[in-house]
Amino acid sequence: MRTKIYFEDSTKMLLLLLLVFQLFFSNGILLFIGMAIFFILINNLQQPFKPSVFSIILLYHFIQISAGIWQCNYLGVDINYRATNTFYAILISYIGLLFLFLPIIYYQNKIPALSKEILLKHANKLSLDKTFKVYVISFFIMNALTGIAFLFPTLTQIIFSLGNIKWFMFVLFGLQSILKNRKRKEFYIFCAFEFLMGFYSYFSEFKTVVFFIFFISLLMLTVIKFNKLIIALICTVAIIVAGIFWTSVKGEYRIFLNKGSKTQSVQVDKADALNKLVELSEKQNESSFQKSTADFLDRIQYTYHLAKTLDRVPALIPYQNGDNWKKTLAFVLTPRLLDANKGIYDASIKASKYTGIQYQGVKRGTSVSLGYFADCYIDFGYIGMFIPLIILGFIYGSTYFYFLRKSSNNFIFNYAVVASIYMELFAFESDSIFVAGRLYVNLIVFFILSKTLFPRLINYLNVPAKAFVE
Repeated sequence: MRTKIYFEDSTKMLLLLLLVFQLFFSNGILLFIGMAIFFILINNLQQPFKPSVFSIILLYHFIQISAGIWQCNYLGVDINYRATNTFYAILISYIGLLFLFLPIIYYQNKIPALSKEILLKHANKLSLDKTFKVYVISFFIMNALTGIAFLFPTLTQIIFSLGNIKWFMFVLFGLQSILKNRKRKEFYIFCAFEFLMGFYSYFSEFKTVVFFIFFISLLMLTVIKFNKLIIALICTVAIIVAGIFWTSVKGEYRIFLNKGSKTQSVQVDKADALNKLVELSEKQNESSFQKSTADFLDRIQYTYHLAKTLDRVPALIPYQNGDNWKKTLAFVLTPRLLDANKGIYDASIKASKYTGIQYQGVKRGTSVSLGYFADCYIDFGYIGMFIPLIILGFIYGSTYFYFLRKSSNNFIFNYAVVASIYMELFAFESDSIFVAGRLYVNLIVFFILSKTLFPRLINYLNVPAKAFVE
């Protein structure tokens, strides 16, 4: 059984050329360092037939760091054109990825090497028809539940974590469908449906289903052939074009969704929303596409706030010596039921304070986060910032390893569990309160589920031993 993905010689040569070729671009040293770190991490992190959730998180972090470089190159401006310390912000972000993901790689290596035959054996222990039935039920129940989450402030985070049960069942159904080669049509239909439903959302949730599809596809990857790499590059370009289109229409589309109320809510029905999206797409032209490309790169990159923070800390604002993370943990660990005056989470307040850019905040329909790498720097500086990152990496890795072993005695089932727990932590831009809060609540909710619901669920889904032998 393979412990690492095999690269064909032609594929290795193409990747090496892509790596070296970056040195000929503006800011080539940064591009080269970033890509080298990414290759080292992904080559060790993504292993055949093991969960790929942290590979996806690594990839998205890498994209959000690198996009700032490509934005400067596209505009033809100096890397530090908006903030004096942009170069250093990008560099320490790349280094931070090493400290965050090396502990996760350690735990990934502790998982025994697996094969497709082993996964299929575990998939065959579960009923695909029953899994599909439970997924459809969870789809409607959890969508309805998360739709009213904000009506119950004391339970909002718990409701969102319970809403991840839908994605748990999506992955469980998808893995069985692919491995058994049955009900693929139904799976693809729901993939398309989830994607379209995501456009009927203020927060661009259409990308969520893409991450889970990628999770299923990537863990099945054992060999990277030259033609597959070319297809992957073409798909990447297609995704970028789609992202540029979404950037061009997002502002006007969101105003339509909330009827100009400046709230993060949807106040129109699904048919009108999709019709509006089609109408906006017909207005696009070459000039708007060029502007949208710059806007897209600006929206994807998230080192600007870190760079602005480096400009002001400690020159204007002293290091906080752990107080920033202390407040984060106090906010996360204090239940709203016990503190009615806990307040509302508004990442824009902290972002405004440390960047010097005044953002309006959630009351005006805007939420802008500083990013949890910046939170680490604010507390501990250039070197000390890596300590909380490596601690977070060990928390990720150890809890991930626990749920992979203890959720059930079925690998497929456990893969779906870890995918639904950690996937929403994909963004480099996330504020420390979001990262710590969502991780904390997800771990508690899924731990309780593993002791209560999951044993009953897997008992229901299990194929009787006699039928399995036959």
